[in-house]
Amino acid sequence: MKKIKFIVIAGSSAGHILPAIKYLNNLSDIKDPNEILFITNEIGKSYLEKIKNDKVNKLTVSSKNKLLFVLKIFLNLSLLFLFNRKLILIGFGGFITTPILLISKLFNIIFFSSNSIYIHEQNFIYGLANKINYLIAKNAFISFPKVNMRIKEIFVGNFFVDTNKSREKLDGKFINILLMGGSAGSLELNNQLLEKIKLLDSKYLEKIKFFIQIPYSYIDIYKKKYKDLLDNNNCSFFTFKNNLNFKEYDLILSRSGSGSINEILYHTNNVYFIPHLISRDQHQKFNLGYFFSQNMSLKKFQIPYKKNIISQFYFNSLINPHSIQKIICYTTR
Repeated sequence: MKKIKFIVIAGSSAGHILPAIKYLNNLSDIKDPNEILFITNEIGKSYLEKIKNDKVNKLTVSSKNKLLFVLKIFLNLSLLFLFNRKLILIGFGGFITTPILLISKLFNIIFFSSNSIYIHEQNFIYGLANKINYLIAKNAFISFPKVNMRIKEIFVGNFFVDTNKSREKLDGKFINILLMGGSAGSLELNNQLLEKIKLLDSKYLEKIKFFIQIPYSYIDIYKKKYKDLLDNNNCSFFTFKNNLNFKEYDLILSRSGSGSINEILYHTNNVYFIPHLISRDQHQKFNLGYFFSQNMSLKKFQIPYKKNIISQFYFNSLINPHSIQKIICYTTR
Protein backbone atom coordinates (compact mmCIF):
# COMPACT_ATOMS: atom_id res chain seq x y z
CA MET A 1 0.00 0.00 0.00
CA LYS A 2 2.99 2.33 0.47
CA LYS A 3 3.28 2.75 -3.30
CA ILE A 4 -0.23 4.12 -3.68
CA LYS A 5 -0.43 7.49 -5.43
CA PHE A 6 -3.97 7.50 -6.85
CA ILE A 7 -7.18 6.68 -5.00
CA VAL A 8 -10.43 6.34 -6.97
CA ILE A 9 -13.68 6.01 -5.00
CA ALA A 10 -17.21 5.14 -6.12
CA GLY A 11 -20.24 3.37 -4.67
CA SER A 12 -24.03 3.19 -4.35
CA SER A 13 -24.95 2.58 -8.01
CA ALA A 14 -23.62 1.62 -11.43
CA GLY A 15 -24.09 5.26 -12.44
CA HIS A 16 -21.17 6.13 -10.15
CA ILE A 17 -19.19 2.90 -10.32
CA LEU A 18 -18.98 2.27 -14.08
CA PRO A 19 -17.61 5.75 -14.93
CA ALA A 20 -15.04 5.25 -12.17
CA ILE A 21 -14.00 1.91 -13.65
CA LYS A 22 -13.75 3.44 -17.13
CA TYR A 23 -11.48 6.11 -15.67
CA LEU A 24 -9.50 3.47 -13.79
CA ASN A 25 -8.88 1.50 -16.95
CA ASN A 26 -7.67 4.60 -18.76
CA LEU A 27 -5.49 5.55 -15.80
CA SER A 28 -3.87 2.11 -15.56
CA ASP A 29 -2.87 2.41 -19.22
CA ILE A 30 -0.63 5.40 -18.51
CA LYS A 31 0.34 4.88 -14.87
CA ASP A 32 1.77 1.98 -12.89
CA PRO A 33 -1.40 0.10 -11.79
CA ASN A 34 0.37 -0.87 -8.56
CA GLU A 35 0.11 2.80 -7.58
CA ILE A 36 -3.68 2.86 -7.94
CA LEU A 37 -6.25 1.97 -5.28
CA PHE A 38 -9.97 1.60 -6.04
CA ILE A 39 -12.33 1.80 -3.07
CA THR A 40 -15.96 0.74 -3.35
CA ASN A 41 -18.76 -0.82 -1.31
CA GLU A 42 -20.71 -4.08 -1.63
CA ILE A 43 -22.57 -2.76 -4.69
CA GLY A 44 -19.32 -2.12 -6.54
CA LYS A 45 -17.96 -5.57 -5.73
CA SER A 46 -19.90 -7.16 -8.60
CA TYR A 47 -18.25 -4.79 -11.09
CA LEU A 48 -14.62 -5.40 -10.09
CA GLU A 49 -14.14 -7.90 -12.92
CA LYS A 50 -14.51 -5.00 -15.36
CA ILE A 51 -11.22 -3.52 -14.18
CA LYS A 52 -8.99 -4.74 -16.99
CA ASN A 53 -5.70 -4.52 -15.09
CA ASP A 54 -5.56 -6.96 -12.18
CA LYS A 55 -2.60 -5.10 -10.66
CA VAL A 56 -4.91 -2.29 -9.59
CA ASN A 57 -5.35 -2.49 -5.80
CA LYS A 58 -8.97 -2.93 -4.68
CA LEU A 59 -10.63 -2.33 -1.33
CA THR A 60 -14.27 -3.25 -0.75
CA VAL A 61 -15.91 -2.12 2.48
CA SER A 62 -19.55 -2.69 3.38
CA SER A 63 -21.49 0.56 3.84
CA LYS A 64 -24.74 -0.93 5.14
CA ASN A 65 -23.87 0.34 8.61
CA LYS A 66 -22.63 3.86 7.89
CA LEU A 67 -21.01 4.42 11.29
CA LEU A 68 -19.14 1.11 11.10
CA PHE A 69 -18.12 1.95 7.53
CA VAL A 70 -16.52 5.23 8.61
CA LEU A 71 -14.65 3.44 11.40
CA LYS A 72 -13.36 0.71 9.05
CA ILE A 73 -12.29 3.25 6.46
CA PHE A 74 -10.43 5.30 9.05
CA LEU A 75 -8.59 2.21 10.33
CA ASN A 76 -7.81 0.97 6.81
CA LEU A 77 -6.58 4.28 5.42
CA SER A 78 -4.87 5.99 8.33
CA LEU A 79 -1.50 4.30 7.73
CA LEU A 80 -1.83 4.88 4.02
CA PHE A 81 -2.42 8.59 4.56
CA LEU A 82 0.44 8.79 7.06
CA PHE A 83 3.01 7.23 4.73
CA ASN A 84 1.73 8.88 1.56
CA ARG A 85 1.50 12.65 1.90
CA LYS A 86 0.86 13.53 -1.76
CA LEU A 87 -2.05 11.37 -2.80
CA ILE A 88 -4.43 12.22 -5.62
CA LEU A 89 -8.01 11.28 -4.75
CA ILE A 90 -11.00 11.42 -7.07
CA GLY A 91 -14.52 10.63 -5.91
CA PHE A 92 -17.18 9.60 -8.40
CA GLY A 93 -20.15 9.88 -6.07
CA GLY A 94 -22.10 7.77 -3.65
CA PHE A 95 -22.10 8.02 0.14
CA ILE A 96 -18.75 6.26 0.58
CA THR A 97 -16.81 9.03 -1.16
CA THR A 98 -17.54 11.68 1.45
CA PRO A 99 -15.98 10.08 4.59
CA ILE A 100 -12.85 9.12 2.63
CA LEU A 101 -12.35 12.56 1.14
CA LEU A 102 -13.04 14.21 4.50
CA ILE A 103 -10.46 11.98 6.22
CA SER A 104 -7.95 12.92 3.53
CA LYS A 105 -8.70 16.60 4.10
CA LEU A 106 -8.28 16.08 7.85
CA PHE A 107 -4.80 14.66 7.30
CA ASN A 108 -3.98 17.70 5.16
CA ILE A 109 -4.84 19.94 8.08
CA ILE A 110 -3.40 17.96 11.01
CA PHE A 111 -0.34 16.36 9.42
CA PHE A 112 0.35 18.98 6.74
CA SER A 113 -0.17 16.45 3.97
CA SER A 114 -0.57 17.62 0.38
CA ASN A 115 -3.34 15.35 -0.81
CA SER A 116 -5.22 16.65 -3.85
CA ILE A 117 -8.97 16.04 -3.87
CA TYR A 118 -11.10 15.96 -7.02
CA ILE A 119 -14.64 14.87 -7.77
CA HIS A 120 -16.55 13.81 -10.87
CA GLU A 121 -20.27 14.49 -11.16
CA GLN A 122 -22.14 12.41 -13.74
CA ASN A 123 -25.49 14.19 -13.60
CA PHE A 124 -26.54 17.71 -14.52
CA ILE A 125 -26.99 18.60 -10.86
CA TYR A 126 -24.83 17.47 -7.94
CA GLY A 127 -25.88 14.52 -5.82
CA LEU A 128 -25.91 14.91 -2.04
CA ALA A 129 -22.44 13.39 -1.55
CA ASN A 130 -20.84 15.57 -4.20
CA LYS A 131 -22.53 18.68 -2.84
CA ILE A 132 -20.50 18.09 0.32
CA ASN A 133 -17.41 16.89 -1.53
CA TYR A 134 -17.39 20.03 -3.68
CA LEU A 135 -16.61 22.13 -0.60
CA ILE A 136 -13.26 20.41 -0.07
CA ALA A 137 -12.38 19.52 -3.68
CA LYS A 138 -9.70 21.27 -5.68
CA ASN A 139 -11.73 20.81 -8.86
CA ALA A 140 -15.06 19.29 -9.86
CA PHE A 141 -15.15 17.52 -13.22
CA ILE A 142 -18.64 17.77 -14.68
CA SER A 143 -20.46 15.81 -17.38
CA PHE A 144 -22.68 18.56 -18.79
CA PRO A 145 -21.34 21.88 -20.10
CA LYS A 146 -22.83 24.93 -18.44
CA VAL A 147 -23.03 28.57 -19.49
CA ASN A 148 -22.17 29.82 -16.01
CA MET A 149 -19.68 27.32 -14.61
CA ARG A 150 -18.58 27.65 -11.00
CA ILE A 151 -14.95 28.50 -10.37
CA LYS A 152 -13.90 24.91 -9.56
CA GLU A 153 -15.80 23.24 -12.38
CA ILE A 154 -14.13 21.72 -15.44
CA PHE A 155 -16.21 20.13 -18.18
CA VAL A 156 -14.89 16.69 -19.16
CA GLY A 157 -18.05 14.75 -20.06
CA ASN A 158 -19.11 11.38 -18.69
CA PHE A 159 -16.93 8.29 -18.74
CA PHE A 160 -19.07 5.40 -19.90
CA VAL A 161 -18.27 1.83 -20.86
CA ASP A 162 -18.69 1.58 -24.63
CA THR A 163 -20.79 -1.47 -25.49
CA ASN A 164 -19.91 -1.28 -29.18
CA LYS A 165 -17.84 -4.46 -28.84
CA SER A 166 -20.86 -6.43 -27.67
CA ARG A 167 -21.63 -9.42 -29.89
CA GLU A 168 -25.27 -9.54 -28.89
CA LYS A 169 -27.40 -10.29 -31.94
CA LEU A 170 -31.19 -10.28 -32.05
CA ASP A 171 -33.60 -11.86 -34.51
CA GLY A 172 -34.22 -9.20 -37.14
CA LYS A 173 -37.66 -10.51 -38.10
CA PHE A 174 -39.10 -9.17 -34.84
CA ILE A 175 -39.54 -5.65 -33.54
CA ASN A 176 -37.20 -5.81 -30.55
CA ILE A 177 -38.09 -3.55 -27.62
CA LEU A 178 -35.82 -3.03 -24.62
CA LEU A 179 -36.95 -1.69 -21.23
CA MET A 180 -34.22 -0.48 -18.86
CA GLY A 181 -34.85 0.90 -15.40
CA GLY A 182 -31.28 1.83 -14.48
CA SER A 183 -28.91 -0.34 -12.47
CA ALA A 184 -31.51 -0.83 -9.72
CA GLY A 185 -34.34 -1.56 -12.16
CA SER A 186 -37.82 -0.05 -12.05
CA LEU A 187 -40.79 -2.02 -10.75
CA GLU A 188 -43.08 0.83 -11.75
CA LEU A 189 -42.06 0.75 -15.42
CA ASN A 190 -42.01 -3.05 -15.50
CA ASN A 191 -45.54 -3.34 -14.14
CA GLN A 192 -46.91 -0.63 -16.44
CA LEU A 193 -45.44 -2.21 -19.56
CA LEU A 194 -46.15 -5.85 -18.73
CA GLU A 195 -49.79 -5.20 -17.90
CA LYS A 196 -50.18 -3.44 -21.25
CA ILE A 197 -48.47 -6.29 -23.07
CA LYS A 198 -50.99 -8.74 -21.62
CA LEU A 199 -53.78 -6.72 -23.26
CA LEU A 200 -52.24 -6.66 -26.73
CA ASP A 201 -53.84 -8.45 -29.63
CA SER A 202 -52.01 -11.65 -30.58
CA LYS A 203 -51.41 -10.35 -34.11
CA TYR A 204 -49.16 -7.69 -32.59
CA LEU A 205 -47.48 -9.95 -30.07
CA GLU A 206 -46.32 -12.45 -32.67
CA LYS A 207 -44.28 -9.69 -34.32
CA ILE A 208 -42.67 -8.21 -31.18
CA LYS A 209 -40.15 -9.35 -28.60
CA PHE A 210 -39.78 -7.48 -25.32
CA PHE A 211 -36.52 -7.53 -23.38
CA ILE A 212 -37.21 -6.31 -19.87
CA GLN A 213 -34.75 -5.59 -17.08
CA ILE A 214 -35.97 -6.89 -13.72
CA PRO A 215 -34.46 -5.99 -10.33
CA TYR A 216 -32.35 -8.94 -9.20
CA SER A 217 -34.38 -9.72 -6.08
CA TYR A 218 -37.65 -9.81 -8.08
CA ILE A 219 -36.63 -11.92 -11.08
CA ASP A 220 -38.19 -15.17 -9.79
CA ILE A 221 -41.42 -13.39 -8.84
CA TYR A 222 -41.79 -11.93 -12.33
CA LYS A 223 -40.98 -15.23 -14.03
CA LYS A 224 -43.81 -16.86 -12.08
CA LYS A 225 -46.31 -14.02 -12.51
CA TYR A 226 -45.76 -13.62 -16.26
CA LYS A 227 -45.07 -17.26 -17.09
CA ASP A 228 -47.46 -17.21 -20.06
CA LEU A 229 -45.60 -14.35 -21.75
CA LEU A 230 -42.29 -16.12 -21.23
CA ASP A 231 -43.63 -19.48 -22.46
CA ASN A 232 -44.94 -17.83 -25.62
CA ASN A 233 -41.54 -16.27 -26.21
CA ASN A 234 -43.02 -12.75 -26.14
CA CYS A 235 -40.74 -11.55 -23.34
CA SER A 236 -37.26 -12.10 -22.03
CA PHE A 237 -36.30 -11.05 -18.51
CA PHE A 238 -32.79 -10.16 -17.38
CA THR A 239 -31.10 -8.45 -14.46
CA PHE A 240 -28.89 -5.40 -14.96
CA LYS A 241 -25.98 -5.79 -17.35
CA ASN A 242 -23.91 -3.23 -19.19
CA ASN A 243 -22.97 -5.17 -22.30
CA LEU A 244 -26.16 -4.54 -24.25
CA ASN A 245 -25.82 -3.84 -27.95
CA PHE A 246 -28.22 -0.91 -28.21
CA LYS A 247 -28.00 -0.84 -32.00
CA GLU A 248 -29.84 -4.15 -32.12
CA TYR A 249 -33.03 -2.77 -30.59
CA ASP A 250 -35.76 -1.03 -32.56
CA LEU A 251 -37.05 0.82 -29.52
CA ILE A 252 -35.54 1.45 -26.09
CA LEU A 253 -37.45 2.63 -23.04
CA SER A 254 -35.04 3.87 -20.42
CA ARG A 255 -34.62 5.87 -17.27
CA SER A 256 -32.55 9.00 -17.80
CA GLY A 257 -29.50 8.65 -15.62
CA SER A 258 -26.46 10.30 -17.16
CA GLY A 259 -24.78 7.01 -18.06
CA SER A 260 -27.90 5.68 -19.78
CA ILE A 261 -28.42 8.85 -21.80
CA ASN A 262 -24.81 9.08 -22.96
CA GLU A 263 -24.37 5.45 -23.82
CA ILE A 264 -27.71 4.91 -25.55
CA LEU A 265 -27.52 8.09 -27.65
CA TYR A 266 -23.96 7.17 -28.62
CA HIS A 267 -25.42 4.17 -30.46
CA THR A 268 -29.02 4.99 -31.40
CA ASN A 269 -31.74 7.62 -31.16
CA ASN A 270 -34.71 5.24 -31.15
CA VAL A 271 -35.33 5.81 -27.47
CA TYR A 272 -37.95 7.11 -25.07
CA PHE A 273 -36.41 8.46 -21.87
CA ILE A 274 -38.66 8.25 -18.83
CA PRO A 275 -37.16 10.21 -15.90
CA HIS A 276 -37.51 8.95 -12.36
CA LEU A 277 -39.18 11.88 -10.63
CA ILE A 278 -39.45 10.47 -7.13
CA SER A 279 -35.72 10.74 -6.42
CA ARG A 280 -34.58 13.31 -3.88
CA ASP A 281 -32.97 15.73 -6.33
CA GLN A 282 -34.84 14.77 -9.54
CA HIS A 283 -31.50 14.61 -11.35
CA GLN A 284 -32.94 12.54 -14.20
CA LYS A 285 -35.37 15.32 -15.09
CA PHE A 286 -32.53 17.85 -15.09
CA ASN A 287 -30.36 15.57 -17.24
CA LEU A 288 -33.05 15.57 -19.92
CA GLY A 289 -33.67 19.26 -19.41
CA TYR A 290 -30.13 19.92 -20.63
CA PHE A 291 -30.89 18.41 -24.04
CA PHE A 292 -34.00 20.55 -24.36
CA SER A 293 -32.08 23.66 -23.36
CA GLN A 294 -29.77 22.98 -26.30
CA ASN A 295 -32.78 23.06 -28.66
CA MET A 296 -32.33 19.43 -29.60
CA SER A 297 -35.37 18.70 -31.72
CA LEU A 298 -37.92 16.14 -30.63
CA LYS A 299 -38.92 13.47 -33.06
CA LYS A 300 -41.34 10.62 -33.23
CA PHE A 301 -39.93 7.15 -32.99
CA GLN A 302 -39.46 5.78 -36.50
CA ILE A 303 -39.74 2.06 -37.10
CA PRO A 304 -37.36 0.90 -39.85
CA TYR A 305 -39.32 0.63 -43.10
CA LYS A 306 -39.03 -3.15 -43.36
CA LYS A 307 -40.62 -3.49 -39.93
CA ASN A 308 -43.30 -0.86 -40.36
CA ILE A 309 -46.04 -3.35 -39.62
CA ILE A 310 -47.47 -1.67 -36.57
CA SER A 311 -48.85 1.83 -36.61
CA GLN A 312 -47.30 4.73 -34.75
CA PHE A 313 -50.54 4.82 -32.79
CA TYR A 314 -49.72 1.45 -31.29
CA PHE A 315 -46.48 2.69 -29.76
CA ASN A 316 -48.04 5.90 -28.55
CA SER A 317 -50.83 3.98 -26.83
CA LEU A 318 -48.46 1.40 -25.41
CA ILE A 319 -46.19 4.05 -23.91
CA ASN A 320 -48.80 6.65 -23.08
CA PRO A 321 -46.98 9.15 -20.82
CA HIS A 322 -50.14 9.88 -18.85
CA SER A 323 -50.40 6.25 -17.80
CA ILE A 324 -47.11 6.47 -15.90
CA GLN A 325 -48.19 8.87 -13.17
CA LYS A 326 -47.83 11.94 -15.36
CA ILE A 327 -44.19 11.16 -16.08
CA ILE A 328 -43.23 12.70 -19.40
CA CYS A 329 -41.68 10.45 -22.02
CA TYR A 330 -39.01 12.30 -23.89
CA THR A 331 -37.42 11.45 -27.20
CA THR A 332 -34.30 13.16 -28.43
CA ARG A 333 -32.48 13.31 -31.69
